[in-house]
Amino acid sequence: MIKEYAFGLANRHHFGDVNDVEKYAGMAQDTFMSLWDYDGHVVDYVKEKGSLSGYDGILYMPDEFILDVDGANPKQAKDKTIGLTIELDDLCVPYRIYFSGTGFHLGIPGDAFRWKPCPDLHLKVKDELKARGIYEFADPSVSDKTRIIRVVNTLNSKSKLWKIPLSHAELHEPIEEIQKLAKTKRTTNKWTELECEPVFDVLERKSVASDKEFEAVSLGRNPDPVWYPCIQKMMEGGAQGSRHQLALRVGAFLRWRYPEHIVRLVMEDWRQRVDLKSHPFTKAEMDKIVTDCYEGHNGNGYNYGCTDVHMDKHCQSTCRLYKSKVSQNTMDAHTMEKELVEFLTRNHNPIDIGAPYGQKFPVYPGEVVILQAPPKSMKTMLLQNLVNRFKRTTYFMEMEMSPRQMWMRFVMIENKWSEEELKDYYSKYANGISKSFDWLTVDYSSCYPQELHKRILMLPKKPEIVVVDHMGLFKTQKHDNNMKVEEVSQSLMELAVQNNIIVFAVSEITKTAFTEGMNIASSKGSFRIAYNANKVLSLTPYKDENNLIKSLHLECTANRERENLDVHLPVKNALIGEN
Repeated sequence: MIKEYAFGLANRHHFGDVNDVEKYAGMAQDTFMSLWDYDGHVVDYVKEKGSLSGYDGILYMPDEFILDVDGANPKQAKDKTIGLTIELDDLCVPYRIYFSGTGFHLGIPGDAFRWKPCPDLHLKVKDELKARGIYEFADPSVSDKTRIIRVVNTLNSKSKLWKIPLSHAELHEPIEEIQKLAKTKRTTNKWTELECEPVFDVLERKSVASDKEFEAVSLGRNPDPVWYPCIQKMMEGGAQGSRHQLALRVGAFLRWRYPEHIVRLVMEDWRQRVDLKSHPFTKAEMDKIVTDCYEGHNGNGYNYGCTDVHMDKHCQSTCRLYKSKVSQNTMDAHTMEKELVEFLTRNHNPIDIGAPYGQKFPVYPGEVVILQAPPKSMKTMLLQNLVNRFKRTTYFMEMEMSPRQMWMRFVMIENKWSEEELKDYYSKYANGISKSFDWLTVDYSSCYPQELHKRILMLPKKPEIVVVDHMGLFKTQKHDNNMKVEEVSQSLMELAVQNNIIVFAVSEITKTAFTEGMNIASSKGSFRIAYNANKVLSLTPYKDENNLIKSLHLECTANRERENLDVHLPVKNALIGEN
């Protein structure tokens, strides 16, 4: 959320995060902040209009709502403030008391209001507080849409006094004593977490839509041509188990295009048409759904794109967005900044596959690493060595090798054995080694790429690493290999991001790569793979005079970060990269 900050009445339209107010406390000048919280629309509006005059955006309730109390003189203002505290005490609404330098402010929690973000929130609040008798003491103009209020612990240049917090006892002191206290700033602490049930029900103060206005958007019967086919289809209703999900998406679509009171009327009309006697869809349920459309997603409201699972079910090729749907992944600047900050401050717990070789090449959760390699180049064994080194919870999807071959290699890698040593051990013992592999699950079956997510969810423990060997062995309804690769690589990227896991996937290489060497376009499907991968590694085997692989060259051919990897790895038995 955003607030406007002002440094003097003539120096307005500085916008920042709501928490920035803490930076301005203590300033020896007139310093103000907006009463209401805004979203990013306010910045664009001022850029276009040059001021906040006539602002038409949505208002959000602040954590602390300020009631301003003035009088013909400071003593009269104090007496009115005492009367207001009595009124709030009777309503069981907690408050903070401030001397503003001339008059008084009472700050009440935003939780005291039952509300929803909307453009006319200031009018609804004003009507509610008038009806409750609050504005018999406080100034109702302070609730105006673009009103600014003085920041606590800043200097009032008019009176040369500071805006300071007061205790309840100090409020009852003579006004002269309060003014003495205000000659210097004071340490302020926000109230402790006070429980406050909604007292002021702003939701009940709704505008009434005209029949003409309602009929203009009561769609499903005669949908607006600008509506997308998926929304038009959803307006026809759905099965009992899907009505709530459809309602959430239709409501989220409507909220960005029509006033809230219209949205509620349209959605209630829709609810009545899709209701079933055997499985009632109540008005209370619909009211909550619409409220969630506005207040969900951390108060920012819901907005569903083309890739949403329910939107996708109703997608039609006639839609003007159809061709660009696959690539849709939009974020605003605030969201991108938030993701960066979270990334920089989070313990990512990456795996550094270059560290054993004196290089730095971290792979982070949420990333896809493509290993492109020719057939019979020990690519599977390389990945086995890799996951065994880190021993993170791993789901290994192996669609070529048998369980016997896989287990033999894992045991040889773990114990640094030759094949003869492994056979000697199992000639004496039937089991025991498997206890050290509780981090490993191997799946030897194929599936459609979209099913991989469901398989992950069915595991007893969410994996940190997923290995796919190899991409070309997924089931698919695509006949064109390039389209198949695009589908698989896109699914793997979504799997990594949505589950915050690392994905290693093996890719076949083109015929050209056999003769000319590998580069970023060596995988079958060429750049389609590189587009959907964070890192691309190329594996080249080197053989001895007996045509046996003696070493591997592993290098990075594409990386969205700056680190590089270029190592030659010796091969001994099943061990790769160890001398």
